Amino acid sequence: MRASRRAVVVVFTVLALFSSVSISSASNGDTVAQPSGTKRFIFEEPGGGYSNFSHITGSTYKNGPVTDFSCNSPDDPTCAGLPNLMLNLIVPPCTASSLPTDMCVKGLEIANAAGVLEPAVFDHEVDTQKIAASAKAKTPAGGGTSIWKSASGNHLGGTNSYGVSINIRYNIDFNPKTFQPGIGYVFYFNAAVVPFTYKDGAYKPVSWFKDTVDPRGFIYMQNTAPGCEWTEVGKCAVRSDFQLDQKIALTLQIDSRLTGWLFGRMKDVSIGFNALTPTTNLIRVESTAIDVPTGYADFTSEQIAKDSDLQKVFSNCGGAGPPCIIQRPQGDRQNWGFDGMSPDQPLSTVKGKGYADIVAPYLKTFPVRNSQWNLQGLTQSGFTQGQWKNCFGDTTKFQGIVTTNAMVYDPSPPSYVDDALTYKVAGAHVGYDQETVFKGTYDLAIRSEAVRCLYNFTSAPIKVTVSVTSSDGTSQNVATEAVQEKDGWLTLRARNFTFSAPTIRLKLSQEAAVAPVVKPAQPSAPTTKPATAPVATAPTSVMPSAAKKSTIACVKGKTVKKVSGIAPKCPVGYKKSA
Repeated sequence: MRASRRAVVVVFTVLALFSSVSISSASNGDTVAQPSGTKRFIFEEPGGGYSNFSHITGSTYKNGPVTDFSCNSPDDPTCAGLPNLMLNLIVPPCTASSLPTDMCVKGLEIANAAGVLEPAVFDHEVDTQKIAASAKAKTPAGGGTSIWKSASGNHLGGTNSYGVSINIRYNIDFNPKTFQPGIGYVFYFNAAVVPFTYKDGAYKPVSWFKDTVDPRGFIYMQNTAPGCEWTEVGKCAVRSDFQLDQKIALTLQIDSRLTGWLFGRMKDVSIGFNALTPTTNLIRVESTAIDVPTGYADFTSEQIAKDSDLQKVFSNCGGAGPPCIIQRPQGDRQNWGFDGMSPDQPLSTVKGKGYADIVAPYLKTFPVRNSQWNLQGLTQSGFTQGQWKNCFGDTTKFQGIVTTNAMVYDPSPPSYVDDALTYKVAGAHVGYDQETVFKGTYDLAIRSEAVRCLYNFTSAPIKVTVSVTSSDGTSQNVATEAVQEKDGWLTLRARNFTFSAPTIRLKLSQEAAVAPVVKPAQPSAPTTKPATAPVATAPTSVMPSAAKKSTIACVKGKTVKKVSGIAPKCPVGYKKSA
């Protein structure tokens, strides 16, 4: 789970020279001509962020320059004695001989024209390098992308072929001072369903260049042909688009060490989660594919001269330092992309604004549709969680999934700020057709028990108020769907908000439970004259007063946060204000 994917506002860079083209990697940078003399920022999903075939690499720095190795399993003698190994494993399809302890793709379901999910039929596994499992390193086997045929759910390419590409990276550190030397740990996860068609040609599966090492010591990987999601013997898989709002369901047997949070490019998400064995879980994710815009912003010298905030952005990016990447300079035109930043990553020289806050109002959308259905795993590094640790500390479970169609986003759980779950996105105002206002989606599926812990809620129903605030401070009218709580999960959704840089706030509340009133017992009809003493009645039960919430101010340097709750505590790193 790679920290550099913390914010996805990246570009198709020279990484493509030694990485296979991954899901949504086709660059749109050439679809709109860049005016002469301008400076362009490109906001695009990562290309080359992970490979689509299984492999293991390791390096040693002994005896001079770095030397890289490629091996067939963690137990391969070729890699013996290396300080660490990186395993990039593609999850293979389950077979009749697969065990519950195996990591594999259990099934794929595709909706037909009526919107009803139907099981797809496994066709074949792409013939790329296989990696053997290691009981010693506790790592599973790695295979190739699996190809599935839908019964009747054709995509816009006109065929019923879909690829399932699930990539998990493990790292193995042999340093005896590490927590578990020699044992693999999950570092990165990505899963995608890809609609595609085949193109014939002189193609072959991707592999390592065994005899070519660049000056930095990297072994080059054979470049997947341009325009191909993956290649097979004589075939190139060309990505297509899903039908509008096409529903997909993917079922996996997955490593139980893959827990925590997921981020997805999808909507209307529902999750099923069951423990199969102590080392594997069964996960089913059902959701709808979405269109994800890719964008750009061109600036003239005159525009920059009139905007002091833009001047500071370009001053920071002039040397292509973080978070900026130089990308394909063309004569007098300069191009940059953003990397490793969330929409509100601060620009130290501009108070209260981030890079995307400044650039987003200028964003335009490339005239290319880009439909997706994918997931990625998230680590806790860099999360803005406030008081979350006590409620989300169970490392044996998935805690939630965040999904959005925003061009720029922070793939983390929402922040817990002022008693609300807060999330920020950014993007262009108009969609890929250049006319229709682009409407944003945001879904959050979160464990009910964690939410009730966070808010000190009882088992009574939960209410949610959704608000979306534009970057200029005005409120938007948004369509929200009823909150659904089912099978231990709470699902919250926001729909139809617009860009450029809105903030989404989910305010959760719960009415205090009211104790039933016990009616006085009715006396039976007297047979004799009643006594003059008063008639006794059954006591009425009294509901103890609900615990009152309070609000405290927490200070970290010059930053002040307000935290509310029944015994509120300051987030880590903050102190209670006197």
